[in-house]
Amino acid sequence: MSLDFVFVMDPIERIDIDADSTFVLMLEAQKRGHRVLYGQMHQMSQRGAEPYMTVRQATLQRKKGDHVTLGEPMSVRLSDTDAVFMRKDPPFDLDFLLATLLLDRVDHSRVVMVNRPRTLRDMNEKLAALYWPELMPPTIISADRAEIRAFIAEHGRAVVKPLLNAGGAGVLLLEQGDRNIGSVLDLLTIEGRRLIEVQGFIEAVQEGDKRVILLDGEPIGAVNRIPQKGDLRANMHVGGSARPTTLTDRDKEIAAALAPEMKARGLVFVGIDVIGGYLTEVNVTSPTGLQEIDRFDGVCLEAQIIDWVEARHAALRA
Repeated sequence: MSLDFVFVMDPIERIDIDADSTFVLMLEAQKRGHRVLYGQMHQMSQRGAEPYMTVRQATLQRKKGDHVTLGEPMSVRLSDTDAVFMRKDPPFDLDFLLATLLLDRVDHSRVVMVNRPRTLRDMNEKLAALYWPELMPPTIISADRAEIRAFIAEHGRAVVKPLLNAGGAGVLLLEQGDRNIGSVLDLLTIEGRRLIEVQGFIEAVQEGDKRVILLDGEPIGAVNRIPQKGDLRANMHVGGSARPTTLTDRDKEIAAALAPEMKARGLVFVGIDVIGGYLTEVNVTSPTGLQEIDRFDGVCLEAQIIDWVEARHAALRA
């Protein structure tokens, strides 16, 4: 059966077709004969109680510079579609918040949501991991510069992170005695008015920051990301390099601890970050890593995800 899959994302013309996970999800859906409908957040609307979206049918191919052809714009009532993939990259901002509020109005008893809009609002990618503090390195969330200084003094070194950024933006390593601590904390906390995350430094980050992909709470693959020399950030967006890896018993233990919450909150496609056996982040907005894992492991994770969506759709319509 041909289904209508709506992908809400950043401008499709600009994506890196060798790395983008949304691209391969769309390709897989297209291969199965589903209609791939593309749109951006600002193309949503609401008429009465019903959310609509102006979309264009996308025809895709793995050819750089010519990877997508778009059909004519058309308006669809989102509750008449079969699945909605909310794949807009962070940062989480007001536009993202408003888009999730509209997506909440889609008939979730008929339409598969990847991921559930309410949960995208509730599960900040830094804060979410603190549902399981026992799995994490020492971590605080604070805007109090004295408290943060005390944490750095206690642990010697700490990583500070803005709560709403992604891709390693604004992530810094601070050491006790560093004369930049005051300036950095003033900048990140806006002089004590904005919360940030402060996390004990994990030496094992030089060995890699592992991205583990969860599908409905179950680990289905992983890729290791190695920081470039002189940088603590392993994000591929800022120069980290992908390396093959395997799922360890510790990775599976962490995934098992998270699974009930993932299932209960409608988090179908999630990427968790694990450094040195510690959970550091739970990525829910537009996790990536599918293409790297596919290449290293000879698998097709996007097929598993589309399998799940098709099965969930069949169950809802039954």
